[in-house]
Amino acid sequence: MKRMTNLLAKDGVPVSAWSAQQDPFYLQLLARTNADFITLDMQHGMQTENSVIRGIAAVMPSGKPTMVRIPVGRFDLVSRALDAGAHGIIAPMINNLDDAKALVSAAKYIPVGDRSFGPTHGAGLMGLTNPEYVTQANDHIPIMAMIETAEAVSNMDVILDLDGIDGIFLGPGDLSISIRQNVVPDPYGPDTIDIIKTMPEAAHKRGKYAFAWCAGPEHVDLATEIGFDCCFMGHDIAYLQRGIDTMLGEIKTRK
Repeated sequence: MKRMTNLLAKDGVPVSAWSAQQDPFYLQLLARTNADFITLDMQHGMQTENSVIRGIAAVMPSGKPTMVRIPVGRFDLVSRALDAGAHGIIAPMINNLDDAKALVSAAKYIPVGDRSFGPTHGAGLMGLTNPEYVTQANDHIPIMAMIETAEAVSNMDVILDLDGIDGIFLGPGDLSISIRQNVVPDPYGPDTIDIIKTMPEAAHKRGKYAFAWCAGPEHVDLATEIGFDCCFMGHDIAYLQRGIDTMLGEIKTRK
């Protein structure tokens, strides 16, 4: 249960591997890397409800946490992912207070939200009884609201002030599209970097987290320098492509 909050309490900035792929054996390989935890992406990745259930179970024996990003507006999937044993939720396109309230309602048990009781599968994977799970869940499962539009930036303070939102999650690509009104993203570019730099302070002064998606190691270094608490690097399609290209490139006899 406390894997994610315990990880965030340690020194340093944890880095997540990001998975769009459904195969549980592949997720076990990811869990054996030096990534601090694994994120399953249902928004742009090919993760489904069934693959998330299998994927969380596959990663669980590694001792590493698993977070899940739901599709836009699919708050019905929040409790499904949590009941399956997810250690945190990332919700995209949380643009205003109503969006944030819908997320909290789905993710938190009373008195904070309205999450339905039924965590037996996830609690069992965590080695907890149902009563142990439900009494810890509100405090130890981070619920993160993605800030990735101009509207969300203008509402960032009211989103952060809502009880049950544990922090904000920077979506730098979509934020650049929204701010620049240009469909080609420029994550961490000159048009958004000043906005991005305000996010950790806004979260921290409320005792909340600031997470960031990062395209690669250079963005992880930048986000860490800015003050983000946790980074999510790239995606596994890029990991696979780079690994294949690197290994084939090492064949000296290949033309």
